Amino acid sequence: MYLVLETYHRRYVELTHDPRIEAVIIFKNHGEGAGTSLPHPHSQIAAMPIVPAQIRQRMEEAIRYFDETGECIFCATLRNELLDRQRIIESSAHFVAFIPYAALSPFHLWIFPRRHVSSFESVLDLELRDLSHLLTTVLARLHYGLNDPDYNFSIRSVPSRDGQREYFHWYLTITPRLARTAGFEIGSGMYINPSLPEESAQFLRDVRIPPAEK
Repeated sequence: MYLVLETYHRRYVELTHDPRIEAVIIFKNHGEGAGTSLPHPHSQIAAMPIVPAQIRQRMEEAIRYFDETGECIFCATLRNELLDRQRIIESSAHFVAFIPYAALSPFHLWIFPRRHVSSFESVLDLELRDLSHLLTTVLARLHYGLNDPDYNFSIRSVPSRDGQREYFHWYLTITPRLARTAGFEIGSGMYINPSLPEESAQFLRDVRIPPAEK
């Protein structure tokens, strides 16, 4: 897992230094329901000359929150989750994995770095090593608890040329494909999640993992 994350980082840094590139997206589709077209495990990276609208929207909301409160919304979210602890799945010296308070879908989870840093480019090697252990455990909980579900994994970061920003915090998101997107979601842009994040987090915490995969 460390070698995979270290490769992500090397390729991310290389691509962000290309003057033609505005945004770099790293993602993994696991399972047919998540869009996998090849049977072997693999990840993908896309370097684009534009900043996608979804990334711009997230940044605009982060800027709005920072302007209103003087604080990074991601740092505030992480602090609240650590205080509440009901939705936390795993934590380590440098990262916290949790199901957000208003998760879009069942078992949708985020992994936040404890250190405020806007871009995945600025992650430290010791953080990557720490993340490799936490991510392995989180994926094992999904594998054994939810019978190896299809999922989408992605790294969210500021656009390539934005550098360090007080209002944004890079993170990872994992979205198990346990529910279908239907007409209401497509028509409204709002998502119906029939599960409670606190119960989902408790379920994953209780999953028994073989010792060799912890």
